[in-house]
This record gives sequence, structure tokens and C-alpha cells, in this order.
Amino acid sequence: MTILKKSICWLSLLSLFFSLMICYASLTDNLFIYGEGNVEGKPFVGIYIYDVEVQSANGASSVSHEHFKPTNLNAVAKAEKSGGSITYKITLHNNSNVTYWYVKQEFLNDIESNALIGVRNGITVTAKDHPNDTSDTFNSNDWVPPNTYRDIYVTYTFGSQAQGYIATVINFLFGVRMDSVHDKFLTVLNDRTQGGGYDYLSEAFDRKYAETGSTVIANIGEEKSIFNNLFGEELCISVDGVDVPVTVIIRRDNVDNRTTGDSYSGTSGAPTGCEYTVYITTDALNSPTGEAIVYAVSYSKGGTANVNNQWYKLGQLYEGTADVIDYDPGTSGVQGAFDISTWLASPNRYEVSNGITYLVGQEQGDQYDKLKTLEDIMSTNDQDIFNDIDNSKIFKTVYDIVYNSSNTNKPGYQRLRDAFIDASPFYNIMNNGQEIKVKRQCTRAEIIPYLENIQTALDYYNEVN
Repeated sequence: MTILKKSICWLSLLSLFFSLMICYASLTDNLFIYGEGNVEGKPFVGIYIYDVEVQSANGASSVSHEHFKPTNLNAVAKAEKSGGSITYKITLHNNSNVTYWYVKQEFLNDIESNALIGVRNGITVTAKDHPNDTSDTFNSNDWVPPNTYRDIYVTYTFGSQAQGYIATVINFLFGVRMDSVHDKFLTVLNDRTQGGGYDYLSEAFDRKYAETGSTVIANIGEEKSIFNNLFGEELCISVDGVDVPVTVIIRRDNVDNRTTGDSYSGTSGAPTGCEYTVYITTDALNSPTGEAIVYAVSYSKGGTANVNNQWYKLGQLYEGTADVIDYDPGTSGVQGAFDISTWLASPNRYEVSNGITYLVGQEQGDQYDKLKTLEDIMSTNDQDIFNDIDNSKIFKTVYDIVYNSSNTNKPGYQRLRDAFIDASPFYNIMNNGQEIKVKRQCTRAEIIPYLENIQTALDYYNEVN
């Protein structure tokens, strides 16, 4: 298993996006969910706090703590003097096949004492490799390899304002960082400054389609200049300390059979309703099998999930394989690209919300799920999935919490309310909240991110209340 370490060679926006998307491991169901993400009947898979011990306490009493999945620590103590501190030894367990990088400390605003974290004379929280370190020595350069335990040490230091009983809940956030990094790519798509961002990318696709009829561009051959002009230097990742170039293909075509997305201009009969899909691999550079492991993610705008006509991530990040071919044979003659028309999704179980899953490329009873291509996965308006969502009553459960005034001031309420409102284009509320039905005009790929946010917010609300 190859462990991908943090890329140090990409200085550009897209390079960061791509460096953190790649791994040689199978993607887990909850890769981009910083919550329980449990699949019914299976143990939790991902990174989580396995154990917490008090390493030392100085100027503090009544020290207690508890932790809950994935990486949340609830610390309670009586701070008796300014400069007092508590150091916790936190044992992390990554029982997945994916490398998890440390992202940041997430201070939950719903906890009153958390308002003191990071303020002058308040609470300082330092994550460290060793208990006696004096600075943040465990930071975004650090990771937890697949199937590994790792200890870190977290010190809370109390200033003059942090006296008396305090209680904090902090999420030590880990992940492949897709949630934060895909926003950076969206920044490019949503950048409408003249001559930059979206305009430059869109014009490149229009020009190539007019010349060759092709709907893809890649960081290969002559087209490499497009990537360089928009995103900077050569795209590469650091694999075991060695800089390795990656093959990237961006496709602008209709993958969800809807009128949403983008259109080619200036050419009669050109594709409309196009999504931008990013495919990336390192394997195509020297694949011994003739196939490359490829990761794909799509972006769209408009439709049920329309937000001010902005681009948004469509569905999830999918893993698959594609045939290795020459790119533009006879023109550039460059070896090591891959044929996206042969891309097939790897068998996997994907989660819509807690307990609601769907399979790709796996047997289901006496039938075989034929959702293998990206088009199939994105476009399917799966009646069974929507029935499962209705029957799970997740919308009804959240509705009852959000519209009960006694819950307004509870921790996590606003977070849950915001997630519920964000998902409002996807459901109808009837009979004064007695019945909530999922709208059928949305696709599964559209609704997934919103359901994930609701489920994560609901899990947190239930944990802290």
C-alpha cells in the first residue's frame, strides 16, 4: 500500500486540490463525512479517537473528559490559576485503508467555554508530537497512515479569563480534506473576473471543441499550457518522498442527463447541460496492467440544488479504472493518458445517510447493479433510494427538532437548522409537518451532499444533548 505524503511541489490552487485527492487505497464509505458514517451491520471505518488519558494537570482540578466519534474531545476542569494547564494523551486509530491528514482544531461555537479558545488571556490549545513540546508540532504536515494507531498530546493552557469551571468540545479534524479542497476548485469555476477563472477555462473548452470536436482537455502535450496558465506549475504529488507527475483530464460534457450545468458556445449542435468532471491518476504513467486507477468528481450548477447560479459539487468522489492509451495519438503522441470512455466504477458501497446506502458494481440479491459508468451513477433518479429516505424519517426527525421552540438554545441547534434549510429544495412539508416527502425531480447525486450535512449535524446534536 502506497502512503501518499503531503505534496510539497504544488504551489497553485489546482495542485493542492489534486495532491489531496489521490490515494492508492480503496475509498471508504465515509471518506468525506466527519461523523459516524456507520453502515448498518459494519463497524465504524475511518479515523477516530481510541483512548484518552490525562498526562499531567497543573493548576487545575476536577479534571474529567470523554470522547465521541470520530475525533471529538469533551474536556471539563476547574482552572485554578492563570498559566495552569492540562495535557491529554490522545490515541488515534485509523482502521481504514486511507491515509488521514490532520486538518485543524474545530472549535464548536455551541459550547460556551469554547468562546474563550484562542482569545487573549483565554484558553490555548496546542497539539503536539511529544508531551513536552511547546508549540504546535502536530499540524497539517502530519498524518495517520492506514491501519495504524498514533499518539498525540494536546495541552490546554488557561489564561486569566479562563478561570473557574470550563467545558470545551473540540473536534480534532482529520480527513483526505476533500470537503475543504474542492471548495478551492469551485473558486476557479465561480471566478467570473474578466479573462480569468471560469472564463479562461470555458473559452479553452469552446476553442478545442470548435477545432476538434473534443470535450476534454488534459495536462498533457500542447494542452499543458492551459493548465500552466490557469493553475501554475507542473502538477505532481509526493509519493514516499518522490515527486511524481500526475495525469489530469477535465471533461465538460453532460453526465447527469439534465439541462443543468454549462453549454458550448459558437458551435451549432454542441453539447449542452454540461458538468465539469475532473479525472486524475498516477498509474497511467507506467501501468503494468494496461489499466489505471482513476478518481473522478463532477461539478454542476442550476437544478434543484441551485444556489445563486453557483457551481457546486455533484455527488461524491468515485474510484474506478480506465484503459491506458495515448492522448491525441498522431498529434502529441504522449504515452500515459487514460481513456475516460472506458472508465468503470470500482465496486463500492456509498452512503446517502445513516443506514441508507447504495451499491455500485456489486451483486444485490439475484440482480446486478449496473451503475458502473459515471453517467449512470450521476443521472439515476433512484426511486428505491428516495423511498428509503422517506421511510427513514430523517427529515421528519429533524423537522420536529428544528420547529420545537424548546430546542432553540440547545448545543448544535443552529447547525442542524442550517443543514435542514440548505436541503429544503429537495423535500416538501405537508400536513403541518406530519408528512415530509423527497421531491422526485432531483437526482441522487444532487441530494447526497445535503443529506450528508443533515446526518452529520443530527449526529452531533444527539451527541451533545
